[in-house]
Amino acid sequence: MTIEEYKRQSIKRVNKQAAVSGAFTNCFDKRAQSERQRTSERKRRLRALVRSNVTEVDVLSQYFMISTSTMCKVIYQTGMRIKNKRVVV
Repeated sequence: MTIEEYKRQSIKRVNKQAAVSGAFTNCFDKRAQSERQRTSERKRRLRALVRSNVTEVDVLSQYFMISTSTMCKVIYQTGMRIKNKRVVV
């Protein structure tokens, strides 16, 4: 048995054990669902913050503990725009 055959067999064994234990069941669905929930929660909190006059993109990204580029994506997803590093409704 060569090293490549041994690696293939061990990978197959590990994957089979994981499949039997249910590790692969709905993992992508759960990840997508949690991502949608996280995004909707961010949008809801973003709207509340903008209503209370917190409009600077840097401050919002620090509040959500995400990068500025991700914050910009969330802002655009909610239908808001950015002008001079501030959120415009």
